[in-house]
Amino acid sequence: MLFVYLSLRKAGREKHIDNLTDESAENFVLSAIICALIGARFFHVFVFEFNRYGIDPIAWIAVWRGGLAFHGGLVGVLLAVVWFSHRHDFRIYDLLDRIAIPVALALSLGRIANFINAEMYGTPYDGPFCVDYSQNEYMAQPPDGCRHPTQLYESAKNLGIAGFLFAVRSRLSPPRGVIAWSFVALYGWIRFGLMYLRNEASVWGNLTLSQIFSALMGILGVSMLLVLAATRGRAGAETG
Repeated sequence: MLFVYLSLRKAGREKHIDNLTDESAENFVLSAIICALIGARFFHVFVFEFNRYGIDPIAWIAVWRGGLAFHGGLVGVLLAVVWFSHRHDFRIYDLLDRIAIPVALALSLGRIANFINAEMYGTPYDGPFCVDYSQNEYMAQPPDGCRHPTQLYESAKNLGIAGFLFAVRSRLSPPRGVIAWSFVALYGWIRFGLMYLRNEASVWGNLTLSQIFSALMGILGVSMLLVLAATRGRAGAETG
């Protein structure tokens, strides 16, 4: 969120987003933090692990015990963007395009934290750079043998998305919405593939719940990019 604030402050000062001030950038970040935490916790408790929490309101809010789901946090941030844009008369895509890159960068650092915490580890793997958690005394139930360092794979994915979108924005100046929906599409489809290497239970066929939500992200992102292209094509034809 610090990255988001710095990016928005720069955008406001350079007039890339009309009427955006340092104060409104700060207020947006505070709103987004709250919405992201609520969304991430809601998805974790009620979508991913309700069988673990059950009807226990105290456990629902015990975020200090861990448990935040990315997809829910993303929904929370999107709701914050829609609400804030409507309240302050900003274009939604101006905000979304601006925050997509710092969000991807921050998610890259978050996955490194997952690696340090020895969580969200991968499936068994005996190749180079595998990670052996079997002797980790800090884990209650360490897995046997070497595992894929999927946390680092995802960190590299997020860093690559941030770099790619930054290059596109800097060199091509794409139409509004392209950066935001490209982030959604790239994140969704690449994560969908990487989830085959992460140690998670399947819920439908051989797909995990994370894969299902990631596929929905990918489909939505590609669909919206096609809509933007078609809309721009129609506008160009009418102008011509």
